[in-house]
Amino acid sequence: MRSTWKRCAIALILPALVAGGVMAQDTEAQRMALLSPDASIEALAAAVESDDALLARTAARVLPSKGAAAIPALEKALASKDMMVRRCAAMNLAELGDAGLGLITKALKDENEFVRQGAVFALMAMKSTTQSGALLEQAMGDESTLVQRAAVMAGRDAYRTAETIPLPKTGWVFKTDVEDIGLDQEWFGADIDEAGWESIEIEKFWGDQGPSPGVGWYRLTFDLPAHEPPTRAQLNFQAVDESTWVWMNGEFVGEHDEGPNGWNKPFRLDMTDNIKWGAQNQITVRVYNTAMAGGIYKPVGIVLLEPAE
Repeated sequence: MRSTWKRCAIALILPALVAGGVMAQDTEAQRMALLSPDASIEALAAAVESDDALLARTAARVLPSKGAAAIPALEKALASKDMMVRRCAAMNLAELGDAGLGLITKALKDENEFVRQGAVFALMAMKSTTQSGALLEQAMGDESTLVQRAAVMAGRDAYRTAETIPLPKTGWVFKTDVEDIGLDQEWFGADIDEAGWESIEIEKFWGDQGPSPGVGWYRLTFDLPAHEPPTRAQLNFQAVDESTWVWMNGEFVGEHDEGPNGWNKPFRLDMTDNIKWGAQNQITVRVYNTAMAGGIYKPVGIVLLEPAE
């Protein structure tokens, strides 16, 4: 009886396994056909709407290489319900050259930050023009720090440094946040009462000045001279140990949160719309350090950017 059951089970399962293997082989064959230089736009357009995610994503990645004739199919790819299909298309739009700028504009409005980041990567791979520069400026103001960071990286090629304004080493105040209540109590506010905050210097580890690992907040109030507003203004941190969140005049401008691996990495945050020229400004930096010395241990400055000629 048992041997009969086994034979029946094998008879039922084996065809399914074989079919699964055949289906997998068939999908791989179709994917390879899409990757072929001979793949037609029509075949790629059909694959973008396939229920097979692998085929749809492959087609979205390949379509930009077919030139402007593929734009209608790419519009369908950028409207896909699959975020990865949209991202695969967005990341490769640079292959269209200027003809792809309209699609990049669309991708920069996508609801998903990874798709918008993909569009920035496409801009990064393109020759800088007035229109691509304007799109990068738009991305620098994105609500996602993931997108902002990519745009700042791209902007280093599209912009030149016009001026650097160092922030002072002294004049900062500091407060540890053992209970991690600073966010709820809005310690980042521009005009909060700083009674009880202690003086501290930057360009030194906070561990060398008293505080222990954990969460700590830095604040600095400083004046900036009257200045013709630059195209872009960025806060340049040469390194902070280790994770960092930054507010300018009470407005959140971004974060650098790579965990312990980020302790010695320079980073920039765009604050073009948050800085006040010819007036007093206030910066707040929340730092989380898991071990060792911690803090803003390297210089901080304001970098003014203008389009590269």
